[in-house]
Amino acid sequence: AVVSTQSTGTKFGFDEIYLINLTRRTERRKRMLMLLELLGIQVKIFDAVDGKELTQEMLDSMEVKQLTGYEDPYHKRALKFGEIGCFLSHYRIWEEMVAKKYQKILIMEDDLRFAANFNSNFEDMLYELEVLNLDWELLYLSRKILKHSEKWVRGSSRLVIPKYSYWTASYMLSKSGAIKLLQQEPLKKMIAVDEYLPLMFDSHPNKEWSAQFSPRNLIAYSVNPLLIEPQFYIGQEGYISDTETSNIIEKSPKDEL
Repeated sequence: AVVSTQSTGTKFGFDEIYLINLTRRTERRKRMLMLLELLGIQVKIFDAVDGKELTQEMLDSMEVKQLTGYEDPYHKRALKFGEIGCFLSHYRIWEEMVAKKYQKILIMEDDLRFAANFNSNFEDMLYELEVLNLDWELLYLSRKILKHSEKWVRGSSRLVIPKYSYWTASYMLSKSGAIKLLQQEPLKKMIAVDEYLPLMFDSHPNKEWSAQFSPRNLIAYSVNPLLIEPQFYIGQEGYISDTETSNIIEKSPKDEL
Protein backbone atom coordinates (compact mmCIF):
# COMPACT_ATOMS: atom_id res chain seq x y z
CA ALA A 1 0.00 0.00 0.00
CA VAL A 2 1.26 3.45 -0.87
CA VAL A 3 0.98 6.05 1.86
CA SER A 4 2.07 9.22 0.03
CA THR A 5 4.10 10.67 -2.80
CA GLN A 6 6.70 13.38 -2.84
CA SER A 7 5.46 15.06 -5.98
CA THR A 8 8.28 17.45 -6.86
CA GLY A 9 11.74 16.74 -8.23
CA THR A 10 13.46 14.54 -10.75
CA LYS A 11 12.96 10.82 -11.32
CA PHE A 12 16.11 10.54 -13.50
CA GLY A 13 14.05 9.01 -16.30
CA PHE A 14 12.67 6.15 -14.18
CA ASP A 15 8.98 5.29 -14.33
CA GLU A 16 9.00 5.33 -10.55
CA ILE A 17 11.39 5.69 -7.62
CA TYR A 18 10.13 3.72 -4.63
CA LEU A 19 11.02 4.45 -1.02
CA ILE A 20 10.19 1.45 1.19
CA ASN A 21 9.18 2.54 4.69
CA LEU A 22 7.42 0.94 7.66
CA THR A 23 4.56 3.22 8.71
CA ARG A 24 5.73 3.01 12.36
CA ARG A 25 9.19 4.26 11.35
CA THR A 26 8.07 7.87 11.02
CA GLU A 27 11.49 9.28 11.96
CA ARG A 28 13.12 7.42 9.08
CA ARG A 29 10.47 8.60 6.64
CA LYS A 30 10.88 12.23 7.71
CA ARG A 31 14.65 12.03 7.49
CA MET A 32 14.63 10.42 4.03
CA LEU A 33 12.05 12.86 2.66
CA MET A 34 14.16 15.74 3.92
CA LEU A 35 17.28 14.35 2.22
CA LEU A 36 15.40 13.61 -1.00
CA GLU A 37 13.91 17.09 -1.03
CA LEU A 38 17.38 18.59 -0.65
CA LEU A 39 18.55 16.44 -3.57
CA GLY A 40 15.46 17.32 -5.60
CA ILE A 41 14.39 13.68 -6.09
CA GLN A 42 10.76 12.64 -6.50
CA VAL A 43 9.76 9.38 -4.79
CA LYS A 44 6.72 7.26 -4.07
CA ILE A 45 6.57 6.00 -0.49
CA PHE A 46 5.71 2.32 -0.44
CA ASP A 47 4.24 1.03 2.80
CA ALA A 48 6.46 -1.88 3.83
CA VAL A 49 5.08 -5.21 5.01
CA ASP A 50 5.64 -5.17 8.77
CA GLY A 51 7.10 -8.44 10.01
CA LYS A 52 5.76 -7.71 13.50
CA GLU A 53 2.21 -7.94 12.11
CA LEU A 54 2.71 -11.20 10.21
CA THR A 55 1.31 -14.43 11.60
CA GLN A 56 1.75 -18.03 10.53
CA GLU A 57 -1.87 -18.02 9.33
CA MET A 58 -1.17 -15.02 7.09
CA LEU A 59 1.90 -16.73 5.65
CA ASP A 60 -0.11 -19.87 4.96
CA SER A 61 -2.78 -17.83 3.15
CA MET A 62 -0.08 -16.28 0.92
CA GLU A 63 1.50 -19.72 0.36
CA VAL A 64 4.78 -18.49 1.81
CA LYS A 65 7.13 -21.38 2.44
CA GLN A 66 10.77 -21.33 3.43
CA LEU A 67 13.14 -22.93 0.94
CA THR A 68 13.89 -26.53 1.85
CA GLY A 69 17.32 -26.64 3.50
CA TYR A 70 17.51 -22.87 4.09
CA GLU A 71 19.23 -21.42 7.13
CA ASP A 72 20.87 -18.06 7.67
CA PRO A 73 24.53 -18.48 6.62
CA TYR A 74 25.86 -16.67 9.71
CA HIS A 75 23.34 -17.36 12.47
CA LYS A 76 22.28 -20.86 11.33
CA ARG A 77 18.60 -20.13 11.90
CA ALA A 78 15.35 -20.07 9.94
CA LEU A 79 13.93 -16.89 8.41
CA LYS A 80 12.69 -14.20 10.77
CA PHE A 81 9.33 -12.54 10.33
CA GLY A 82 11.09 -9.25 9.62
CA GLU A 83 13.05 -10.86 6.79
CA ILE A 84 9.82 -12.22 5.34
CA GLY A 85 8.27 -8.76 5.57
CA CYS A 86 11.29 -7.30 3.79
CA PHE A 87 11.04 -9.89 1.00
CA LEU A 88 7.29 -9.29 0.61
CA SER A 89 7.85 -5.52 0.40
CA HIS A 90 10.27 -5.88 -2.50
CA TYR A 91 8.13 -8.61 -4.09
CA ARG A 92 5.04 -6.37 -4.12
CA ILE A 93 6.99 -3.60 -5.83
CA TRP A 94 8.13 -6.10 -8.49
CA GLU A 95 4.47 -7.07 -8.94
CA GLU A 96 3.38 -3.44 -9.22
CA MET A 97 6.11 -2.74 -11.76
CA VAL A 98 4.89 -5.51 -14.04
CA ALA A 99 1.21 -4.69 -13.52
CA LYS A 100 1.79 -1.03 -14.44
CA LYS A 101 4.05 -1.99 -17.37
CA TYR A 102 6.93 0.10 -16.07
CA GLN A 103 10.18 -0.28 -18.01
CA LYS A 104 12.59 0.66 -15.24
CA ILE A 105 12.36 1.59 -11.57
CA LEU A 106 14.66 2.51 -8.70
CA ILE A 107 14.11 1.05 -5.23
CA MET A 108 15.42 2.56 -2.01
CA GLU A 109 15.07 1.43 1.59
CA ASP A 110 14.66 4.06 4.30
CA ASP A 111 17.93 3.87 6.26
CA LEU A 112 20.34 5.33 3.70
CA ARG A 113 22.90 8.01 3.25
CA PHE A 114 23.85 9.37 -0.14
CA ALA A 115 27.44 9.71 -1.33
CA ALA A 116 28.80 13.18 -2.04
CA ASN A 117 27.64 14.64 -5.36
CA PHE A 118 25.05 11.87 -5.66
CA ASN A 119 22.95 13.46 -8.39
CA SER A 120 25.78 14.27 -10.78
CA ASN A 121 27.53 10.93 -10.23
CA PHE A 122 24.26 9.03 -10.71
CA GLU A 123 23.48 10.97 -13.90
CA ASP A 124 26.99 10.26 -15.21
CA MET A 125 26.53 6.55 -14.52
CA LEU A 126 23.14 6.52 -16.27
CA TYR A 127 24.69 8.29 -19.26
CA GLU A 128 27.50 5.74 -19.40
CA LEU A 129 24.95 2.93 -19.19
CA GLU A 130 23.17 4.40 -22.21
CA VAL A 131 26.35 5.01 -24.21
CA LEU A 132 27.55 1.44 -23.62
CA ASN A 133 24.08 0.17 -24.58
CA LEU A 134 24.15 -2.41 -21.78
CA ASP A 135 21.25 -4.82 -21.56
CA TRP A 136 20.87 -4.58 -17.78
CA GLU A 137 18.13 -6.02 -15.53
CA LEU A 138 19.46 -5.33 -12.02
CA LEU A 139 21.94 -2.64 -11.04
CA TYR A 140 23.08 -2.11 -7.46
CA LEU A 141 23.60 1.42 -6.16
CA SER A 142 24.36 0.01 -2.71
CA ARG A 143 25.48 -3.40 -1.44
CA LYS A 144 27.80 -5.21 0.92
CA ILE A 145 30.54 -6.64 -1.28
CA LEU A 146 31.40 -10.16 -0.13
CA LYS A 147 33.65 -11.25 -3.01
CA HIS A 148 36.36 -8.93 -4.25
CA SER A 149 38.30 -8.86 -7.54
CA GLU A 150 35.17 -8.05 -9.53
CA LYS A 151 35.58 -7.37 -13.24
CA TRP A 152 34.97 -3.97 -14.74
CA VAL A 153 32.49 -3.67 -17.56
CA ARG A 154 34.46 -3.26 -20.78
CA GLY A 155 34.77 0.44 -21.65
CA SER A 156 33.29 1.56 -18.34
CA SER A 157 34.81 3.63 -15.53
CA ARG A 158 31.81 3.28 -13.21
CA LEU A 159 30.32 -0.19 -13.64
CA VAL A 160 31.40 -3.64 -12.48
CA ILE A 161 29.97 -7.15 -12.75
CA PRO A 162 28.95 -8.01 -9.18
CA LYS A 163 29.75 -11.23 -7.40
CA TYR A 164 28.00 -12.51 -4.27
CA SER A 165 26.72 -9.45 -2.38
CA TYR A 166 24.41 -8.58 0.50
CA TRP A 167 21.78 -5.87 1.07
CA THR A 168 18.89 -4.53 -0.94
CA ALA A 169 19.33 -0.94 0.24
CA SER A 170 19.07 0.49 -3.29
CA TYR A 171 18.97 -1.03 -6.76
CA MET A 172 17.64 -0.37 -10.25
CA LEU A 173 15.36 -2.95 -11.84
CA SER A 174 14.13 -3.37 -15.41
CA LYS A 175 10.83 -4.89 -16.50
CA SER A 176 12.48 -8.09 -17.74
CA GLY A 177 14.38 -8.33 -14.44
CA ALA A 178 11.17 -8.07 -12.42
CA ILE A 179 9.54 -10.73 -14.57
CA LYS A 180 12.46 -13.10 -13.99
CA LEU A 181 12.33 -12.53 -10.23
CA LEU A 182 8.58 -13.19 -10.14
CA GLN A 183 8.55 -16.19 -12.49
CA GLN A 184 10.48 -18.28 -9.98
CA GLU A 185 7.51 -18.06 -7.56
CA PRO A 186 9.95 -17.26 -4.76
CA LEU A 187 7.29 -16.99 -2.05
CA LYS A 188 6.92 -20.77 -2.22
CA LYS A 189 10.66 -21.28 -1.63
CA MET A 190 11.64 -18.17 0.24
CA ILE A 191 15.12 -17.13 1.29
CA ALA A 192 16.27 -13.68 2.46
CA VAL A 193 15.78 -11.20 -0.38
CA ASP A 194 19.45 -10.17 -0.39
CA GLU A 195 20.35 -13.86 -0.85
CA TYR A 196 17.77 -14.20 -3.64
CA LEU A 197 19.15 -11.44 -5.87
CA PRO A 198 22.72 -12.81 -6.19
CA LEU A 199 21.31 -16.32 -6.51
CA MET A 200 19.31 -15.13 -9.52
CA PHE A 201 22.42 -13.79 -11.27
CA ASP A 202 24.07 -17.12 -10.44
CA SER A 203 26.67 -15.83 -8.01
CA HIS A 204 25.50 -17.57 -4.85
CA PRO A 205 27.98 -19.94 -3.16
CA ASN A 206 25.26 -22.33 -1.93
CA LYS A 207 24.70 -24.63 -4.88
CA GLU A 208 21.98 -26.63 -3.12
CA TRP A 209 19.82 -23.52 -2.83
CA SER A 210 20.71 -22.39 -6.34
CA ALA A 211 19.69 -25.73 -7.82
CA GLN A 212 16.09 -25.08 -6.72
CA PHE A 213 15.85 -22.01 -8.99
CA SER A 214 16.21 -22.11 -12.77
CA PRO A 215 17.12 -20.31 -14.93
CA ARG A 216 19.46 -18.08 -12.92
CA ASN A 217 20.19 -15.63 -15.71
CA LEU A 218 19.39 -12.20 -14.27
CA ILE A 219 21.70 -9.65 -15.94
CA ALA A 220 23.30 -7.74 -13.07
CA TYR A 221 25.72 -4.84 -12.70
CA SER A 222 26.83 -2.53 -9.91
CA VAL A 223 28.04 1.02 -9.78
CA ASN A 224 31.59 1.41 -8.43
CA PRO A 225 32.24 3.26 -6.22
CA LEU A 226 28.86 2.78 -4.57
CA LEU A 227 26.56 5.81 -4.54
CA ILE A 228 24.49 4.89 -1.49
CA GLU A 229 25.43 3.43 1.91
CA PRO A 230 23.44 2.39 4.99
CA GLN A 231 22.88 5.18 7.49
CA PHE A 232 24.38 2.94 10.17
CA TYR A 233 26.43 -0.24 10.03
CA ILE A 234 25.88 -3.20 12.37
CA GLY A 235 27.37 -2.41 15.75
CA GLN A 236 27.34 1.35 15.30
CA GLU A 237 25.49 3.49 17.83
CA GLY A 238 22.03 4.16 16.41
CA TYR A 239 21.87 0.92 14.41
CA ILE A 240 18.36 -0.57 14.46
CA SER A 241 17.25 -3.54 12.37
CA ASP A 242 13.59 -4.39 11.84
CA THR A 243 14.61 -7.75 10.39
CA GLU A 244 17.21 -8.94 12.90
CA THR A 245 15.15 -8.05 15.97
CA SER A 246 12.02 -9.91 14.82
CA ASN A 247 10.96 -13.41 15.79
CA ILE A 248 12.08 -16.56 13.99
CA ILE A 249 9.37 -18.49 12.17
CA GLU A 250 8.45 -21.89 13.52
CA LYS A 251 8.93 -25.07 11.54
CA SER A 252 5.69 -26.47 10.20
CA PRO A 253 4.90 -30.19 9.86
CA LYS A 254 5.86 -29.77 6.19
CA ASP A 255 9.36 -28.65 7.27
CA GLU A 256 8.98 -25.62 5.04
CA LEU A 257 8.01 -22.95 7.52
